[in-house]
Amino acid sequence: MCQYVPFTGGMYFVLIDEVDSASKAAQLALLSKLDSTDAPKGTVFVFTCNSTDGLEPRFLSRCLPIDFSSYGMAGEIAEYLDKVWHAEGGNGNGPDFARLAKECRNNVRDCLMRLEVELMAL
Repeated sequence: MCQYVPFTGGMYFVLIDEVDSASKAAQLALLSKLDSTDAPKGTVFVFTCNSTDGLEPRFLSRCLPIDFSSYGMAGEIAEYLDKVWHAEGGNGNGPDFARLAKECRNNVRDCLMRLEVELMAL
């Protein structure tokens, strides 16, 4: 769709979420698009991933990795988990939300999955 004129700004923004789950063939296809002489003009590609371990080194060398730290977020995550716990019918005897956040290394998705298991056990 990058062949069409953007609505505003004159630039395209292509977001590819969780590229670390893409196959090697898909990564090579993206690599060929990034290295191509006829790459889409005025296009910014943004790739998200949970870890760069599974990415092809050549693919990764064409990217600018930016790490987002969740350091210091355990308190906010614990508050959020408490709200979810009560909104989903959990009683006042919920798990230790701060410990849960720490065990999940502040990964909110993992925390919510573990919280869901706790709620189903009620």
